[in-house]
Amino acid sequence: MTKFLWVSASPSLKYFHRRLLNNLSKVVELEFWEYYQTLDESSSIEGAVNLLDEHLSKSDRPVHLIGHGIGGVIALGYSRIYPTKVASLTLLSVAVKAGINWHSYYYTQLQSLPFSRDCILKSVASNLFPHTCASHVHGLVDRLERDLVESPSNHSLFRLDILAEGGVEMPMMICGSQDDPVISSPALYGWTSYFKSVDKIWRTSTGGHFFHHFHSELVSYQIQQFWQQLEPGLALHQLARAEFN
Repeated sequence: MTKFLWVSASPSLKYFHRRLLNNLSKVVELEFWEYYQTLDESSSIEGAVNLLDEHLSKSDRPVHLIGHGIGGVIALGYSRIYPTKVASLTLLSVAVKAGINWHSYYYTQLQSLPFSRDCILKSVASNLFPHTCASHVHGLVDRLERDLVESPSNHSLFRLDILAEGGVEMPMMICGSQDDPVISSPALYGWTSYFKSVDKIWRTSTGGHFFHHFHSELVSYQIQQFWQQLEPGLALHQLARAEFN
């Protein structure tokens, strides 16, 4: 049976994946893998990749991996180390220089702006989630603060760890948003330099860094189309394009 796996590394932010996961789970058997980092562990993308390999070690056929942000970076790292184990890779809000993420965006602002940490986080929350009402910003700040501790990011106030560019061997889909303050157009479209004929890039016009939360059905449709091109036998739900006009 074809296996589909969502890779997550942000426990405090997984709420914003639920709508997309629910949509995709209606058409494929989508599993959820999550990396939990404790305060006693060192921050390591490599460690998360190793744990993902342990989880997939019993799989008897290549898996379709999908992830957002740091979860996507882990999926990318796994795909480069174990290409024969991955059927396809779908990345949401992941720059061609993987490691450019909301953490690096936050630390850059913290270094350059003469404001407190709390003020910077409030500004970042408002930018990551455009059109969010003021009453919800405090809750977003709390989630972001926890993510700075829980996610296996190598960034800090003293160093931004941006990974090298490059492609992958398996089919790949890149998704993003035009109004994402973190992943700019060059950072997203830079992936096309490494594209193969089967690869795909797609952007929605709005939604910010977590565009898949606000446009879950549209994003689900685009990902389904990509998967079905790779495996025509899949009985995926075909949504009418007219719904999104």
